[in-house]
Amino acid sequence: MFKKFLILLIFIFFQNSNLYSSEFRYQVFGLNINFLKLKININKKKIYSIIVSEGLTGYFVNFKNIIQTSFDKKNNLNYYFNLQKNNEVKIYQFKKINNEINLKNVKLNKGKDYKNIKKINLSRVVDPLSAAKLILFSNNLNSKCNIDQDIYDGDDVFNIYLTKKSKNYLFINYKNNRYKILFSCRLRYKAVAGHKIKREKKLNSRYLDVYFAKVNGKIIPVYFETKLKLIPLKMYLSTVLKP
Repeated sequence: MFKKFLILLIFIFFQNSNLYSSEFRYQVFGLNINFLKLKININKKKIYSIIVSEGLTGYFVNFKNIIQTSFDKKNNLNYYFNLQKNNEVKIYQFKKINNEINLKNVKLNKGKDYKNIKKINLSRVVDPLSAAKLILFSNNLNSKCNIDQDIYDGDDVFNIYLTKKSKNYLFINYKNNRYKILFSCRLRYKAVAGHKIKREKKLNSRYLDVYFAKVNGKIIPVYFETKLKLIPLKMYLSTVLKP
């Protein structure tokens, strides 16, 4: 379940086609405690993110998450997901050759408690980071928030879609930054295949409210709200770095 939450966070970070070769840093708070820090780096041949536990939280739940999408000289895709949580490590990876997923290491049937992945489920999917680039990097995102994409993350197939949401804030203040909110969207998750059947309802209840502002002439997400196990979470854009 935690993996699904991380995917929601990563997906929404990327917003504008002119933001290549940039790095974004975010801070996540729960109950006013800073417990996560995130770094997302974007360039033309590779997109990667690093998420690590922060502060006192690291003593209780120590984790590090690395996600990377890279392209070779033939533009074939390699996707890699690594989650280190306490003493456990989960790794998911796959390749896409000639725009088709290589099924060699894809587990279509996980057992009776899971919804089987059919080959047709993989026919129009992209990886999470490429989905962000394809949809949110189109530079067409606006207050209508009417876009969606099927995604395969090496484990499950799911659909991410945006819906229109009214603004709850005119401005977002974080440290020395003050952002004027232009519009907001709600990011939703819909399970398709590969997930545990009894968790489908819970998975489909996941959401992330995203608030957009203009920073350095570009519209990017600057603030996020959601709940994880009834705990309100807030995430703020802290730094934007360009080479």
